[in-house]
Parts: sequence; structure tokens; C-alpha cells
Amino acid sequence: MGAGRTVPVVVAVVLATIGVLFPVWTDEEIAGWVKWLVTLGLVAFFAWLVIGSARAATVADAAGLRVRGLVRVRRLAWTEIQDIRVEVNHGAAMNRNAPGLVSYAYGPRGRQVQLMYVDDAHVDLDREIGFLRRVWEERRGDAWAPDAGAADRIGRGEARRLAVMSGISWAMLSFIPLTLLMLLALFTKVPDALKDVLTPWIIMGVGVPVAFLVGTCLSYLRERRTG
Repeated sequence: MGAGRTVPVVVAVVLATIGVLFPVWTDEEIAGWVKWLVTLGLVAFFAWLVIGSARAATVADAAGLRVRGLVRVRRLAWTEIQDIRVEVNHGAAMNRNAPGLVSYAYGPRGRQVQLMYVDDAHVDLDREIGFLRRVWEERRGDAWAPDAGAADRIGRGEARRLAVMSGISWAMLSFIPLTLLMLLALFTKVPDALKDVLTPWIIMGVGVPVAFLVGTCLSYLRERRTG
């Protein structure tokens, strides 16, 4: 992470910590030891997030790629890599500060590894990916051959990610018709057989997950058929 981006992360974490802890410390019904326990746990967690985010990195050397994430370090030898790609970050639609394009390396069996901070928010993405691909093609050697079935597994993984984002969109859009249905059930006379079914908890509790599942399944089938 660039030094210029570390400060905003720290500021956001400090504000989030204060926002969470303020109602805890102002609530007189919460015991003092509980307040301290929550405070220490929350501060430790957020400190781990900041330190982990600052230490996360993607390193390329003669042996391959080393990606240090928040939890673990993942290594890929050049000969293990099946592909290096730039892909749309579907989560950017929900976070305007997130990069729009991110990059992934695909290892044996199509295993996906996100290249930390190799994205359009931190680097010249076309230049960096072009460089990594040239090094990969040079260092993997003439004996390299693609893993059988890796391309299909990579395609399935991308289809699943797109399907989940589509399912989330369906779930969000379903709030409008479900809210109308809920209001209709509350303010109009419905048959007695439907009174126990058309309750707000059931309408939202069942309708939203169903919309998510339907959107996810339809999107996955479409992506696999067209991809």
C-alpha cells in the first residue's frame, strides 16, 4: 500500500473505533469490565487490520510470486502459474474508494490468488501486468504446459463470482416489490389462510434470500452458457 493511502486507512479505523465504542461507554447499564473487554478487543482487532493492510504486498522474484495477505503468505512458482489476469472488481460498485480493476494469478487447478495492491488504484496496471506476464512466460521454461482443465475451473470461478454479485443485486432490488407486498398485507384485508404467511418477517426473511438464490443461479447458468 502506498504511503499516501495508509493515513486515510488509519483515520477511517480511528473514527470507526470511536463510533463503535462511544455508545458502549455512555451506556451506564454495561459493566465496567465489559466495557474494557470490548474496548481492548476492538482496538486489537482494528490495529491488526491496519498493520496487516500496511504489510500486505505482492513480491515478484526469480522463483515466482509471493503474495502476503492479511492472514497468510501464498507462494506461486512461475512454473505453477496458469494465467495472470486483470478483472473487474465487482465490489467496487458498493465502495467508491475501491479499485475498479484488480489482478489475479491462477495456480495449479485454477486456484485464484489476488495480487495485493496490483490494481488500478495503486499502480499503472497495464504496465505492471504486462511486465509480470513477460517474466512468467520467460521463467516458466519451454517445458511448461497448461494444467489440464485449469481454464475451465478458472471460468467456473469467474462465473461464480459474477453470479454472487448478480444475486446481491437481485436481493437489493427485491426490497421494493417485497415492501409493497408487506404494506399490502398490513393495510388491506387478506384471506385468513394468508394472514400467517404474509407477515413482514416472512415476506422479507424468505423473499430476499429467494431473490438472491434465483439471481445467483440464473446468472451462473448464463455465464457458463455464454462463457
